[in-house]
Amino acid sequence: MDGSVAQNDLRRPVVSSPMRSFQIGTVLGIPIKVNITLLLFLPVLAWLISGGQQLAAYAGLIEAVSSQTIDVDALQVGNTGWLVGIAGAVGLFASVLVHELGHSWVALRYDIDIASITLWIFGGMAHMTDLPEEWDKEFWIALAGPVTSVALGVAFLGLLQVLPGGSPVLLFVVGFLGVINIVLAIFNLLPAFPMDGGRIFRALLARNRPYAAATQTAAGVGKAFAVLMALVGIFSGGIILVLVALFVYVAASAESRATALRELFRGITVRDLMTPVDGVRTVQSGDSVAELVERIMLDRLSAYPVVDAGEAVVGTVTLESVRQVAADARATTTVSEVMSEPVTVSPDDPAFDALVAFGDAGDAPLIVTEDQRVVGIVTREGVARAMEVIQGLGRTRDPDLVPEGYA
Repeated sequence: MDGSVAQNDLRRPVVSSPMRSFQIGTVLGIPIKVNITLLLFLPVLAWLISGGQQLAAYAGLIEAVSSQTIDVDALQVGNTGWLVGIAGAVGLFASVLVHELGHSWVALRYDIDIASITLWIFGGMAHMTDLPEEWDKEFWIALAGPVTSVALGVAFLGLLQVLPGGSPVLLFVVGFLGVINIVLAIFNLLPAFPMDGGRIFRALLARNRPYAAATQTAAGVGKAFAVLMALVGIFSGGIILVLVALFVYVAASAESRATALRELFRGITVRDLMTPVDGVRTVQSGDSVAELVERIMLDRLSAYPVVDAGEAVVGTVTLESVRQVAADARATTTVSEVMSEPVTVSPDDPAFDALVAFGDAGDAPLIVTEDQRVVGIVTREGVARAMEVIQGLGRTRDPDLVPEGYA
């Protein structure tokens, strides 16, 4: 289970589930979301906790840190095991939420906004609008999560000491949450980037070396730890540990590339990447898809801004959306029926923000607006050409620093 800080979209270089998330409330003004992967995983986690061997193992740990005695047999009567499992699973993810709020509280103290906190199959992620490159800020933000988990674990274990001994279910759940919070804090402190320990490691490296170089080193160590975790998981039969290892490995690679990409585009704005409005080819929202197909064949373009009769941009349409329309229905289907909402950026935004926005735009171009006027578009092809020029000028020649899909 991982509680990690992350940036939003491409600024969120860790891997996240593409499945849908649901907002369940707000805390400190931060939207709290639950990913559908968590809803699917909770019954599995409850089943794992409620197993006879697991109950006995956790009961032994609880008894080792308290004066309480847990009646394991009483926990397995009827549906009691499932009750314990469900309470433990829900309590665990509630603890993960508190862990993420620990990260978020410190980030807010540094005036860094939190877009949302998402709970999912691998734990939780606090999505920051911007991840600081100052080593001390990242250090304290990353450390805040494990510290919060330790504090929460100590609080549960303290409560365990004063609970009456007549309720084995209550004793087990409180003791389980005390033990598991401390275990998760220790696990998160492993230098397996992008987990909290890996971010602390990067922050310390960044004290005396460039941020991108520190990220490369931390990511390499993180991937080594991921391989080690996978091997331990395979030989011990721990499928969840193997999945966490896969997540860490892929996430470390993704964040390393994203950080290098941000460095590559440092000092460059959207204005430097965009095609000015005079060179932008548009289609009318009332045009038929059949007419659009003819335009695509003529222009050899795969995406267009869509304008209404007043020439205001109302959406974007791509070759992929055209493919979804049956050939015999294209003459009677309008572009407005297949277009998507436009994703806009400002010409003075950092160029990296355009790459972030592509996470929402998909294959569609970004619409560049200024004072509510369209001044141009940014396409993936344009970004790729810009990267070739920048690399040609010698800012970086390492092809491994270029994220897949942009080379």
